Amino acid sequence: MLAHDRLAEKFDSLINPYDSRRRLEVLLDEFLAGIPVAGRLVLDAGCGTGRGTARLNERGATVVACDLGGNLVRHTRARATCLPVVSSVMQLPFADGTFDIVYSSEVIEHTPDPLAVLPELNRVLKPGGHLVLSTPNWLWQWPVRLASLVGARPYDGLENFVRSSDVRRTLEQAGATVIEHRGIHLLPFQVTALHPLIRRLDRYGRTLLPLMINQCVHSAKPADPSRG
Repeated sequence: MLAHDRLAEKFDSLINPYDSRRRLEVLLDEFLAGIPVAGRLVLDAGCGTGRGTARLNERGATVVACDLGGNLVRHTRARATCLPVVSSVMQLPFADGTFDIVYSSEVIEHTPDPLAVLPELNRVLKPGGHLVLSTPNWLWQWPVRLASLVGARPYDGLENFVRSSDVRRTLEQAGATVIEHRGIHLLPFQVTALHPLIRRLDRYGRTLLPLMINQCVHSAKPADPSRG
């Protein structure tokens, strides 16, 4: 679970910039387009080196940047204004209903039980709060493991991909309402020449969701009816 923390010093140079930008665009710019972010308390669950935290800063959010890796949290704190917390996303040190928004990108698959993280992320949301999350699709688990085995990827550690149907089911069982669930990257985004085609194919992300490399989900915790 700390594999990425060991790579903290060079992590930004290892991340594919197209993939990173696209996930931020979908989760924060598209999914949260009509949702007030300025002045809201947001959890960046699995902050990495802080790309999401920095984007949330730009939109005026108060961000708690949380990651199991202390090196990654330090990088995030240097990059963006945040409240840094070193903790696993599997057992967050926050009370129920703490955050207005929870953002988590490419994190849950690096835990022993990715689906168990989803109810935990929903737990710390306030009633009426929003969760935006991305994670790889189960279909791509073995191609990715093969790429790591032959040295085509610099990552090691836990990588447990999950089915999109299981993500939806688990969120709904936790009491969340799934607002949008779609895929991005039908083809390998590492091939720069394919980017225009990949982006066009993203238009069919709902229909082709189980086949896409990454799945992006936006859910909400139902509002408390006693508060009107």
